Amino acid sequence: MLNLKDPVIKKFVEDVHKCAERKSKNLSDSANSEYICENRLFKIMCEDWNRIPRRYAEELNNRYGYNLVGENIIKIFRSNRCSMQQKRNSLFEASKKVADAFVKVLNTRNVADYDKYMAARKEAFQIDNHGRINERILCLMLYARHPELDGANDAKSLEKFGNIYMKHFLYDISDLLKNICSNKSKGTARGEKKDSQQEKIELLENMLNRSDMLLRDLQDEFDDRIKESHQNDLVEFFSQLNSEKYGCILDEVLNVRAGVRQLRKKNIQLPPEIGGLLILIQRLEQFIRDNEINPILKPGLVKDMRLDEAESCDYEGSPFKDASDVKRVKVLSPGWVYKNKEVQIARPRLKEVVGE
Repeated sequence: MLNLKDPVIKKFVEDVHKCAERKSKNLSDSANSEYICENRLFKIMCEDWNRIPRRYAEELNNRYGYNLVGENIIKIFRSNRCSMQQKRNSLFEASKKVADAFVKVLNTRNVADYDKYMAARKEAFQIDNHGRINERILCLMLYARHPELDGANDAKSLEKFGNIYMKHFLYDISDLLKNICSNKSKGTARGEKKDSQQEKIELLENMLNRSDMLLRDLQDEFDDRIKESHQNDLVEFFSQLNSEKYGCILDEVLNVRAGVRQLRKKNIQLPPEIGGLLILIQRLEQFIRDNEINPILKPGLVKDMRLDEAESCDYEGSPFKDASDVKRVKVLSPGWVYKNKEVQIARPRLKEVVGE
């Protein structure tokens, strides 16, 4: 808990507000609606990061008037490289630790505590997330855990921040925190008075370097988005290829391959007239593999499944009673993913097995 009557903390909150205001003044809600939705989700997750996607969708709908379902939440997780529950837990738990360490430094203004904060921050940065949302979660967690910092509704402004803006906002407020510790140590030391003009020069140089870093990071983010647009085109192509409109071609390639193997195991000779068709199927299969398109499940597989697993699939059967309920299901369509298993092309299709 922070004492907002403390002049040092009061000044810190004012300076943080100026940082948020500078970065948000040119960001509109309409242009950043995707970030806003994601950050609102992450803010809810800062309160409880163990819910299933459907619960997060319901909470977003209640608080902000969205019309989302669990699949929308799963897509957000995938696009931000955090679809694995274990990875999300690690990230949010580390962020909670960092946020509390940050506030401890504000209270003690101790250099040793600042070093502990930086160590915790470094640990959180190293969680495998391709550097995409770590800083966003850290900043949102700070305001979720310690709302007294939000004297000027900065948490709402931060909703518009993407990865780059949030990273540099975190760096700015960390610098402010470091200055508080430095000023305290200078006040208790002797012979360490620094010329005020020199301090201003150092501050301006730091601001210039930070602005240059921000521009470089924004350019890198732009380049990444160009690459993602090419990836999205590829995903869209294969998604259409496996749509019902075109006969679920990806699924059929697997079915034909499995059928041919069964015939060969039984030593059934295939007519030479269909040899060309089999070659075509083989080449299409190779084309799919070369583009790193892979099935999620094995066609025809029969397995037990819980509600949280079924929510990422097209499930046909009796409704689940609760999160612990288990259904016996058969894989009708395996579903498909691209490359790193984070981008889904088609959802698996499952049907409940009754009477076994």
